[in-house]
Amino acid sequence: MRKLCVLCYAVLAMLVICESAYALVKLDEGRMMVNGIQLLQDYADPHSYYYVPTYPRVAENDDGTLSFLCLKYVDPAGKTGGGLFHALIEFSLPPDAVAELEKELKKTVPDAKIVGPVPLMQSEPAEGEDEPGSFEVVSAVLGDVGGFTRKVVTSGKAPITPGSRAALAAILNQQGATLLWDSLSGPTSDVSIAINAYYEAAVMGFDARITADVSTVYEHFSRVINVQQDYTRRQIRDIVDDLRRNGTIKVEVLDRTKALDLKAGDLQALVDTITNKIIELMFDAKTGFSADPPREVAVEQNQIMGRQSKGWLARLFTGSGDQKYYTDNQYVMKRREDIRQNTFSVVLTKNSTVKVPINTAGNIRGLYDALKDDPRYFRVVNLADPAFEFRTIYFQIDGDYASSFQDTVNFVAVNVRKKLGENPEFTSTLRFSYDNIKDGKLVQEVTYPRLGEKEASWLDYEYQVSWSLRNRSTIAIPSDPNKWLKANDPAISLVPPLDKQVIEVDADRGVFNDSGVMSANLVFEYPLLGETKRTRVTLRSRDTESTSQVTLYTDKGSKIHAKVTWYFKDGRRVVQDLGETKETYFVLFPPSAEG
Repeated sequence: MRKLCVLCYAVLAMLVICESAYALVKLDEGRMMVNGIQLLQDYADPHSYYYVPTYPRVAENDDGTLSFLCLKYVDPAGKTGGGLFHALIEFSLPPDAVAELEKELKKTVPDAKIVGPVPLMQSEPAEGEDEPGSFEVVSAVLGDVGGFTRKVVTSGKAPITPGSRAALAAILNQQGATLLWDSLSGPTSDVSIAINAYYEAAVMGFDARITADVSTVYEHFSRVINVQQDYTRRQIRDIVDDLRRNGTIKVEVLDRTKALDLKAGDLQALVDTITNKIIELMFDAKTGFSADPPREVAVEQNQIMGRQSKGWLARLFTGSGDQKYYTDNQYVMKRREDIRQNTFSVVLTKNSTVKVPINTAGNIRGLYDALKDDPRYFRVVNLADPAFEFRTIYFQIDGDYASSFQDTVNFVAVNVRKKLGENPEFTSTLRFSYDNIKDGKLVQEVTYPRLGEKEASWLDYEYQVSWSLRNRSTIAIPSDPNKWLKANDPAISLVPPLDKQVIEVDADRGVFNDSGVMSANLVFEYPLLGETKRTRVTLRSRDTESTSQVTLYTDKGSKIHAKVTWYFKDGRRVVQDLGETKETYFVLFPPSAEG
């Protein structure tokens, strides 16, 4: 259930983000100015408004500080000098300003709310321009023409999306740092930020309203006064017929398609068709809206009471008996009104979107007067300060052991650590391999900062060494990975945790021939990392060199056991055990015939 809720919240968040990203504002209506800020009404929600930022400004951090730094550095020795400038730029209003803006808006539109800055899009660079068209730094000091900067870095894109920021950083030479510092202390600095963007707004491109109001009024009045004297009749008829027609048609067309480059020919054709049809219906007196109603006849003689003739059926059953008497003195009146009214209305509209450009600039000014005493923003740095001092430590492979990388050592790694008080500790790793030794790179260095430490202990550091030997486990010094070797020497010689024995073996080949010796094998046995190693030196009677040399790597403090096997020309083999020895020079003599 919890995963489902999290998923639902994620989907809702995506919908909110998408709705904000594709929000559309109105251009023709709902626009207003509040506190000098332009507000635009949302196209779909009349109660939602977006604000248009006026100019870019220096961004604020979460703790309320500004993302801004201007620094000058000076070397008392005169070797170098210059400065550093860094700022983050945003294009929005502070939250308190937005809250005040919404408060003022509600005075005019009570249910209104401000949902954020108007969604903006990047302006593309004009044809032939190298720089991005959306974000530009306007400055003589930070430009390339004056030669006051060593390097300028910008993000290249305008901070037009909510929460986004653009970065501006520059390294200045001595003249540039002085000029920029002095510029920031004035009412208008030399650094301005220009932003070019646009937003999309809905606009009515075609609006046609057709209204037809047709009224046909028919009025009939007839009156008869009948007075009988001497059984004579007089009938007076007054007939009044009045037929009035009133037809009104309005066709109002607002066509902005040419200015907006829209195609509305289909709508115009539809307007013409509807208009012609309405006119035809309005003025057709037979079948249209204004057709005459059936005319009413006046009061006739048979409509006077008592003067109607008896029908055939009445005469058949009543005969000629007495009939009810109706006086001849009668007053008969007929009045009729017939009103027909037809109303017809059609509204045809076609909306589109237009790109509304926003070209604005903001100047970084007034910061020095307000923040000049705050070292977080403005400060001068002395390069002779201990904070800028560094210590370099050299690590060198002992030359006597360089040859061990050919057959015994794979590589050696050195970890260096320097604790820097309250600052994060410094760590670094060096690695020596056979390729380094072959190329003569027996020395590598590590440099760490002093960071203002005043005690002599800033020279102290710690290190660990790991030797990787062929076909053997890695030897760590110290063996406990949580322990470190302490030192303060400027150079450390790296020596494997082994004893090196260079042994020379000498023999007179003439004596070999005189004694009938064909060859002699001298075998050295010694411990290396807990195992017994054997190295053989073969001496032959036909060798031109009388001396042979061999290098042995053994465990620290261990002894070497030597044994010689003599091979005679007559097939005899004699073994001499020389025992354990620490000698590095051996002279071999063939055993006597008896031995």
